[in-house]
Amino acid sequence: MGRGKIAIQRIEKSTSRQVTFCKRRNGLVKKTRELSILCDAEVGLIVFSCTGRLYEYSNTR
Repeated sequence: MGRGKIAIQRIEKSTSRQVTFCKRRNGLVKKTRELSILCDAEVGLIVFSCTGRLYEYSNTR
């Protein structure tokens, strides 16, 4: 049985929000890398945290 749906809304607790951001960011980077390999495509990802910090990924050949 799968997980139940949750309402998408802002996480009020700062530490929980940061942990979730880090996990989701890592998931996005993994999916970006997979897309790059599977489709032999040039892919880039740019993410800004709520504090303004930049995280980026791009595949290199």
